[in-house]
Amino acid sequence: MDQPKWFRGDYSSTNKLTGTIYSDQKFTREADLTGYTITIRLTKNHRWGDYFNKTGSIVSATDGTFSYAVAENEIPPPGLYNVKIELSKSGARESTLNRQELMVVEGATA
Repeated sequence: MDQPKWFRGDYSSTNKLTGTIYSDQKFTREADLTGYTITIRLTKNHRWGDYFNKTGSIVSATDGTFSYAVAENEIPPPGLYNVKIELSKSGARESTLNRQELMVVEGATA
């Protein structure tokens, strides 16, 4: 994820969660996402289940980039979440290896 922090009340069709998938743990080679579907999941340590589970959009398959336009009330309560990105296509499902975290903080409210 490009964002280490997200304000819980933020949502927009233009201000998106974004990221790049790499094919190595040193972040030097972008993965080719051609034919894949991206699922963005937020979990917590030592807890069962997802707090967020959404299908993202591939921005550039050859550059490994993706995005997700957060809708109102989709982001879970404030706290530190583990980000798990899953790639799937016919006959395959792969999880990214790089550990990432997203800090959700209180933000804009109506």
